[in-house]
Amino acid sequence: MESFQWGWLIMVYLFLGGLGAGACFVSGLAVYLGGRDAYRNIARWGAYMAPFPVMLGSGLLVFDLFRPWNFYRLFLTLEPTSPMSIGSWLLLVFTGTSLFNAFLWLPREAKERFLSRRRLRRWKRWLEWTWRGDNEERLRSVLAALGLPLSAGVGLYTGILLGAIPARPFWNTPMLAQLFLFSAFSTGTAALIVLTSFTREHALAGGRDAKLLYTLDILLICLEILIIVPFILHAYLATSSIQHSLRLILGGPYTVLFWVGVVGLGLLAPLALEAYEIYPMLFKRQAHHSRALEVASGLLVLTGGLLLRYVFVFGGQMSHFDPGAAIAMAGGAGALP
Repeated sequence: MESFQWGWLIMVYLFLGGLGAGACFVSGLAVYLGGRDAYRNIARWGAYMAPFPVMLGSGLLVFDLFRPWNFYRLFLTLEPTSPMSIGSWLLLVFTGTSLFNAFLWLPREAKERFLSRRRLRRWKRWLEWTWRGDNEERLRSVLAALGLPLSAGVGLYTGILLGAIPARPFWNTPMLAQLFLFSAFSTGTAALIVLTSFTREHALAGGRDAKLLYTLDILLICLEILIIVPFILHAYLATSSIQHSLRLILGGPYTVLFWVGVVGLGLLAPLALEAYEIYPMLFKRQAHHSRALEVASGLLVLTGGLLLRYVFVFGGQMSHFDPGAAIAMAGGAGALP
């Protein structure tokens, strides 16, 4: 009897890693769009959010290893041909950079309280210069520029990690990394839509923040849809094993989850809600400004992103068990883990 080697921990890691990368990407964009202070609220909360989902997800990834106490060996060398080695170093650099960026966005009083702790006093003199004069804004700009490629790398890595595993036809497609990248950025954007809707600055922005986040998420959702179409076409034109694996979402056990959960609830429904919200803004009319719709659209995107990883993590492993027609007859929903 075959079993799933990659379970819920890996699925949650892929989701959290993508969410953190997406938050970092949006924060970096907000720093450079519209001038220094135009989207300050988005940049700040994106910086606060970015490191922690990635740190938690990386912890789950380490815990899922057969011998988690040996994870440090990943950092003893750098293997350019190993996706796991490159990804581990990428996560380490991303975490360090995003933590420092989050620190820079803290209010000065919070920084001083943080550095007044006994164990951190030795760092106080070195870190105090970061908020002197224009140093703070310059460093934020530098870290935002670094965060854009780093977040893209982490977002791609969550898909490359699966695609690099051989003999999993459902994963072995060049479209997977792109789909996971756009989904990562979309979930990060959605999380910021939900989070910033409860901030005072969001209300004072007069819809400016919401317009940016909605526009970005609509673009990302459309890109996800445009990736799904060639993903299916590529599978039809590929080898027979990849064609058979596609039956997992075309009549097989993951059909409802993918088309109703991922595409319907996770893409089309939030796309409609966000288009409804942004439509008046395009014509300089009074926006709806409904927090309920903001939260609903954001949560739908997050749910769809989680379901996407569920379908691909478990479906990809099932395609390895039997790449033939038996996959399509796997017993419907009863075959789900």
